[in-house]
This record gives sequence, structure tokens and C-alpha cells, in this order.
Amino acid sequence: RVPKRYRWTTFGSVAVLLLFLASSTLHRLGLDNTFASSSVGLRTLPRRPVVVGLQSGSLVLGTPDPTTHVGATLALAAAVGVGFLGHLLSSASAHRAAKLSRRAVTDRSDGLAGQQRVQRESGSERRVAVAATQVDEVQLVTDVSPDDGPSGTYQVGIDFQGWLQSCREELDVSNLRVEGSLPPWLRGSLIHAGPAKFEFGDDEFVDWVDGQAMLYRVQILPDGSCTYRNRWLDTWNHRSHREAGKIAVRETCSRPTISNFFARLQAMFSPPNNENGNLHISQVCGNTRCISMSVGSSMLEFRLADLSTLGKMPFADELTEGGPLIFHAEPHVDPVTGEWFTCAIQLKVDLDNFRMKPEYVVYSVEPTESQQPGAEVKRRLITRIETEYPSPVHTIGLTPQFIVMIQIPYPLNWDGMMKAEGKWLMTGQYEGNLNDYNTWQPERPTIIHLIDRVTGEHTEVFETDPFFFFHIINSFEATEGSSKVVNVDVVCYNEPPVGFPLQQARSGDVDDWRGGGGEVKRLRLDRSTGKCTMTGWPDNCFDEPKINPKVDGVQHRYSYGVIDDHGMLRVTKQDHETHEVLKWKEQDVSRELPWQPVFVPEPYNSQEDAGVVLSFVRDQPTGDTFCLVINAETFEEMARIHFPKGHHLPLHGHGAWMQGQF
Repeated sequence: RVPKRYRWTTFGSVAVLLLFLASSTLHRLGLDNTFASSSVGLRTLPRRPVVVGLQSGSLVLGTPDPTTHVGATLALAAAVGVGFLGHLLSSASAHRAAKLSRRAVTDRSDGLAGQQRVQRESGSERRVAVAATQVDEVQLVTDVSPDDGPSGTYQVGIDFQGWLQSCREELDVSNLRVEGSLPPWLRGSLIHAGPAKFEFGDDEFVDWVDGQAMLYRVQILPDGSCTYRNRWLDTWNHRSHREAGKIAVRETCSRPTISNFFARLQAMFSPPNNENGNLHISQVCGNTRCISMSVGSSMLEFRLADLSTLGKMPFADELTEGGPLIFHAEPHVDPVTGEWFTCAIQLKVDLDNFRMKPEYVVYSVEPTESQQPGAEVKRRLITRIETEYPSPVHTIGLTPQFIVMIQIPYPLNWDGMMKAEGKWLMTGQYEGNLNDYNTWQPERPTIIHLIDRVTGEHTEVFETDPFFFFHIINSFEATEGSSKVVNVDVVCYNEPPVGFPLQQARSGDVDDWRGGGGEVKRLRLDRSTGKCTMTGWPDNCFDEPKINPKVDGVQHRYSYGVIDDHGMLRVTKQDHETHEVLKWKEQDVSRELPWQPVFVPEPYNSQEDAGVVLSFVRDQPTGDTFCLVINAETFEEMARIHFPKGHHLPLHGHGAWMQGQF
């Protein structure tokens, strides 16, 4: 066998040569990678105009002289080299994946035997005890036969074909029709973000997360009247697609339609602008500045008053010097201090060892940062956690002392990414989607990290059996005898839920899809013994959880979300002490489809379930939408705020209530 050092030296030399050839070619083609500032003072990456090639009819970036052929030979060499390099990386990643899989089996048996795991922190080694997991046996909804459902069916009752059509209009409407009575204290704005444009010309995005972002706001004014407004996030990505009449720039899972090989090669070396905040809505800087973000998006700031887009939030720190931050977790705001927390993955390059060096980056934005729209913000780095198998973290937990971060065995799939990119380069066809970006590896454990939110100290690491999750419901600290414990309520799945490519779902071809949510489980992290135990809630089938923010980080009793009730979604109230489940009983389950509830606490009332639950509900036969208002204590319907008739609101992402802000 060739010595390892010689192999990597050869590999590195080839890579440097290929990058030099590609760089020379692209420089001759006029690619400019310098930074600039936009007219509104927010830092952006400049982009060359998207134009139509004069001879090939293809979409190209830049406007090179069509008579200039200098560099074509170099470009061809670079392209062949990139393909060769991709093959090497693909082979290397496959070899590495097999090696990590073998290592995971070893780590798994060692870890679950309660042995010692080594952590590296600041150049030193520290050993953290991990222990075997004790799991109460429960029956999972995914184990139930479809024949056990009513009338022998457990089929989906959701009209995805209608729900996933693009929004066609922006509206600004006053005096909405209201059925029922609104509480006199309920005054403010409910804002959701969501993908709302799924095609340009003949091109369709391959994944829901690529749909172009739209903001939706229902506002209850001081006099009790209601308004509705929806508006596109004005991003560079959306403008590029719209002006070209096709998919013109890369999104998280979709690639631009470019028929010319050399233009695709050039586009591969153009960094994405990451402007498509279509999933998470939150407020930073003491709940004064509104932002929208997504899986692969930068933080995009907008004005609450008119939903106009300010652009990328500018940062006065060096957090991204090692590379861009991707796969941001849903932001978590401390209800007492107003500090804003999240974590992301940074793909750093280890040049000494010729490998990727992924890290979790955990950071916050303090409430004392500038409240001036468009002003720079300094992020506070809490900690970095190096990992060989980074997996996306959708939500984090927060207690008065700790940040809870759960690392599931669903690492990024380098081999799949490389193959998808290589096929797009050679053929112009991209077939990747979000599910392809990760690989389920149940031979690995799930790891729970406890991080001191003030010092950043990585205090304890716990292991448990593999599970998949999107959402943490709540986490809280407790003292049980002599033991200090952190409890974490999580919506768990045995494995990643089966998803459908966007085009298939939009076509309505989901007849064989069975609904199903997750199981609510409580992880008990005993800091005294290092053991993690787990208790379940059988046949719960629940997700999209929300709690009263007044009990965020302390022991709670209730949560609110949606359950899959034999193929139809129901808004529910969950009692975590008695396991009682209350459903929105006024719902017409044959046609009314609720989604993504938001809890709004009643001011100056300490009772945990004093407040209302809001949810956008789709009437499936007509496609109309209304905002449901439910009394959180009795779980009885109080009011419906109707959107304009005929106005389509696609499947949307998470939302936030902003009390008394106009």
C-alpha cells in the first residue's frame, strides 16, 4: 500500500494544481469575488448580472466577450480535474464513512457499557463519564398497522397538491371578517414565514426549503379590528430567479438551470448568497429587530410596520472567518433576559491533514446590542464543539444555567453531496434534496451536550439510544434528593420520517403515504451519576410543540401542537402530568387543516394555561385560510379571523407573536 503521507501529498498537489487552473480560467472570464456594500449599508456579496448567452442560449454569470476563447483549454482541464478530484473525494469519503461506521460500533459498545469517553477542549483532554441508557418500553405509532385505523385506513387526509401551490399575490387588507370574540388583551401581530414560490418558468425547485420566502402578518389593532398583509422577502435570490424567468442561482437543494458546461463550472466557484429566510421568525436585540432565517439562509432583517426587507443583518465579529455557518437551529430567546441563542455548523478546512474539520458553533446575541435597524450586531461566541459527524440541530433547549444541544446520528452525507454536484456539473441535472444531504446511522448513539450558557464550558455529555427529532418541547433543572438533574422533553422518532420530493407532493402523488408524528419522551440527565434515562408517552403522535414562554426553561405541565389523528392534523393541548390530550373539538376534520400553532400568554396572569393558541387553518375544498383563536385553558374555540376569499397561503414555517407592537 502507498504510505498515507505520500498519498495525501499527491492528493494535495493535484488539488492545488487544479484550483490554480480553475482560478486562472475564471479570472480570465471576469469573475470578481470582492466584497462591497449595498445602498442601504448592509454588507452583501456583489453579483454579476444574469444574462442569456448570445450563442448557446444558456444562462451564464457575467458578460464575457463571446469572441474571446482565451482560457477555454484551461477551463476544460479544470473541469476534467474537478471531475477527477470529485472522484477522489467521493472515494475518500466512502472509505472514511466505512471507517467511521466501524468506529461508531466500537464507540457504541464502549459508551453504552458506561466507560469513559475522551473530549478535547482547548488543546487538553478531559474525560466525561457516559452511561448505559434505560428505556421504558412503549408502543410506537409507527409500529401500528394501517389496518388498525378507522374503516381500515390510516391514509393521509392532507391535500398537498393544493397546499403546495405558489402564492400569486401580495395583499394589504383592513377590517377582516371576525367570527366570535377576541380577548381584549390580545393586541399585536402574528407573523409567519414560509416558502411560497416553487417554480420560475418551466423550472421547479426540488425541495420545499428552496421555495422563495414570504412573510404573513395578522395584526389585531388596539380597537380590536384586524388586518392582513403578506409580502415577499426582497432578496437577491428571488430577484435573480424572477429576472431570469428560471432558476438562476443555487439554493439549499436546487441548482440553477445552465445548459452551458463552462457556465456551470463558473457557477460552482461562485459562493451562494444564502438569501432565503423562509422558516424561522424571531426578534433580536431586546425583541426590537425582526429577522427571518432558514436552513441554509443568512439572517434577513425586515421591518414589522410594513414587512419591507432591510437585507442581511450585518455583524461586527469574526465568527464566520473559518467558513460560513449552515444549518442554523431555530432561535431560542430567553423570556427573562431577552438574550437570543442558536447554534450552527461550520465546515472548516484542516489544511494540515487535508480534511474537513466540522464544528458546532453555539452563539448568542445579547439584548443590549444596537436596536437601530440595519446597524451592525456583535454575536457572542459561547463555544465551539468539534465533531467528525455533524448532524443538523433543528432546535435547542434552554435552562437558567445550560444550553441543551442534541446531536442525533444523522450526519452530513459527503458522498451524496459530491455525487449530486458532480452530476449537475456534467449533465446540468441536479437530483439532490434535503433528505439526501444526511445519512441515518443507527449504529451510533444520540449524544446530549450540556453547555454552560455563560462560560461556554462543555460540562457534561450524555448518551442514549439512537432517535431522530425536530423539536425540543422544553428543558428544566431539578434537584431530586442528592442528584442534580436536567429534564428534556423531546418529540422523538425511531428514524427520520419519510419525505417526498417536492414535485411528487405537488402532483398529489402521495396516496400511499401514512401520516405519523413523533413520541413525546422525557430524557432525565442525572448530572451526579452521568446516566440518561428515558420515559415515553405511548401513541402520542405529536409534533410542532409550543409552550407558554413564561415557563420556558422551568418545569411545565402543558404543551400545544398538532397530532396526526389517523391521517388528519388536529390542534391539541397535552397534559404532561396526566397524559390527557384535548383536541380542538369544533374542527371539521373533513376539510379544516391546522398547522404550526403559537401560544400567546395572557399578560399579568401567572397561570400556565392562561392565554390563547393561534393557528393558521386551511379550508381544503376552497383553499381559503383563517386564523383560529382557541382558549388555552378550556381549549374551546373563541374566534376565527378570516383572510380574503380566494387568497392562497401555502404550507408555511414557524411563526412568532409580537405583543403590542405596531
